[in-house]
Amino acid sequence: MKKLFCICSLFLFLCLCPLTLSAEEVKPSVNEEKTELCPNARSAVLFEGKTDQILYQKEMNLRLPPASMTKIMTLLLIYEALDRENISKQTVVTVSEYAKSMEGSKAFLSVGEQITVDELLKCISIASANDAAVAMAELISGSEAAFVDQMNARVEQFGLKNTHFSDCTGLSSRNHYTSAYDLAVISDYLIDHYPDVLTYTSMKEDYIRQSTDRPFWLVNTNKLLGRVEGINGLKTGYTSFSGYCITLHMEQNEMGLISVVMGYRDSKIRNGESVQMLRYGATHYQIQTVIEKNQRIDTIDSVFYKDPLKIVAREGFYVLTEKGKTLDFTQKTEYRYENGFTGKMIFYKDGEVYREIALEAEGTLRKRNLWELTFYVIKKCLG
Repeated sequence: MKKLFCICSLFLFLCLCPLTLSAEEVKPSVNEEKTELCPNARSAVLFEGKTDQILYQKEMNLRLPPASMTKIMTLLLIYEALDRENISKQTVVTVSEYAKSMEGSKAFLSVGEQITVDELLKCISIASANDAAVAMAELISGSEAAFVDQMNARVEQFGLKNTHFSDCTGLSSRNHYTSAYDLAVISDYLIDHYPDVLTYTSMKEDYIRQSTDRPFWLVNTNKLLGRVEGINGLKTGYTSFSGYCITLHMEQNEMGLISVVMGYRDSKIRNGESVQMLRYGATHYQIQTVIEKNQRIDTIDSVFYKDPLKIVAREGFYVLTEKGKTLDFTQKTEYRYENGFTGKMIFYKDGEVYREIALEAEGTLRKRNLWELTFYVIKKCLG
């Protein structure tokens, strides 16, 4: 009995001590080649989404008209409205005369026509329909002008310095501009937070009003879909003052490559150089996964608590490296559970902090009371 009392006393003493963990482990570099990949572009950038790294750029901060690539920001605001549950994909939109009056690419919507958000998303993503974009802007903000104010507010929140919108379609020629880099950042955010958008942008064709006597066939303006493996979006663009532009997204070798090219005189050259840039990224680089998002780091499993508590990484840590190379890191992991959980993983390279990843606990620790603890210890000792 004296032995049992000592064991219980020791356990109770340990219970008063904060839980900590410290461990050592191992970390990467990318040497950007100065290859001319897009000789005919006025501006270009190749961006990797998991690591937010630039693999190639040409005048990436040059302010240029984006044409219908504007609708990438339009789509972001639509998805944010869906996320806030201000609207749903089943929300019915009544088309205004102003929306119907849009020129350029359109779905030939009629004044007073009622159409769902889901169908309008198809019109925007597949056919780059200007009338559909304005109809959605009016639904979300009351008017296109108010919606454009929201677009520019999001630009400020992103901290982008080379973007300003004057409409939600890309038809404007005055005070309407972005840069290849800024558009890559917006695209990356859209895909990262609302990957469902790729369901729409990857459709080669579809219909609206399919069950009516006025079906309308939508054909994707992105002719690279289905022809180049891994491409599933994102948006084409053309006006007489912007030239041919395109933002592409390719998933390959665990990378999310985003290419933006602007200012071409020929759409075929635009497509060819965009694909060349994407293939350059897929051929020369790879993702090194250091920690996966939600990966289990440790488990708190103590006699003092009723249930084990899993500790996981709140976000993933990925590093872009040249093909065949890896980077070495030193890793230190710390956590505490005192009036709640706090924890982090610190990664070092060459003795300096390279990255910190927050940890989180899945659930809460529930302490055993004295009687529960005594019963548990006795059961363990006897059994």
